[in-house]
Amino acid sequence: MSVTEKEQVRTRFSDLDTQRHTTSRTYEDSCLGDRYRILEEAGYSWKRMIEESVRLQTVGGDIRFLAQQMENTELSIRTSYRSGQDGLLTFSQEVLDPNGKVAAEIKTLARTEKDGKPFQLIAAEATSEELISSFESIPSFSGSCERTLAERDLFYCERNPFGDYNPSHYWRLLEEGRWNFTAECGLSLEDLVAMDTTLFYMGGKIRYRKPLAAGRRAKIQTWIHSFDKIWSRMRQEVSDSETGEILAESMDDLLVVSVSKSRPKKPGEDLLKVFARVTEFPEGGSK
Repeated sequence: MSVTEKEQVRTRFSDLDTQRHTTSRTYEDSCLGDRYRILEEAGYSWKRMIEESVRLQTVGGDIRFLAQQMENTELSIRTSYRSGQDGLLTFSQEVLDPNGKVAAEIKTLARTEKDGKPFQLIAAEATSEELISSFESIPSFSGSCERTLAERDLFYCERNPFGDYNPSHYWRLLEEGRWNFTAECGLSLEDLVAMDTTLFYMGGKIRYRKPLAAGRRAKIQTWIHSFDKIWSRMRQEVSDSETGEILAESMDDLLVVSVSKSRPKKPGEDLLKVFARVTEFPEGGSK
């Protein structure tokens, strides 16, 4: 069965980031709440899930950001879902502005589990393969370029009621990696202005492999996969700094924009030169 509902969310001043608009994490956290609402309507509140050792494990996410939002804005979350075998669920969610226009789209692949094993919380209407195939895989790193590195602590106090980290925490780590990437490449705001260039994060694909471990450090490696006309395809991996295991990976879409004209443009030679050592496929595409 598939259901579409609307949930209301009001943004706050504390949701604003350094770019002076609502963070992507605000959207994801709001959508996560609506995903749990659907499970509750199926008979499993988050409290019952904890009591019976049932979990909603996020497997993948595809994200697109279409319009920036500010504080004190009434947003609507529109959610539809599809259930599959082995406890798999896909959630298609839209964040709508007060005029009903789509500000963001978040598509999530998740699995309900009990004691670590697949648990069919909602009756299946599709095969596992149908749901999984709608989420593209992310290519493995070829090893042909350098990567920037950031390490961040995983704080106990930022876990959810299940003792886990919400997907938005992975988003936070990936954003940290992107900020660190710019810094390690030696690009200041003044440098970008001189190049008449800025990069806008427009979305991407995240694949979640293993849970983050509280009290440990996460390692975030970032590099450019390739350039495609007006787009920069950025790759990232989040791994455990002790074991080296990859915990999540992403392929991000960054739009190259002219600062003076406020319009997309192809990256200039000056930008390509700065990113040369951290670009996997300088000629575009993959091998």
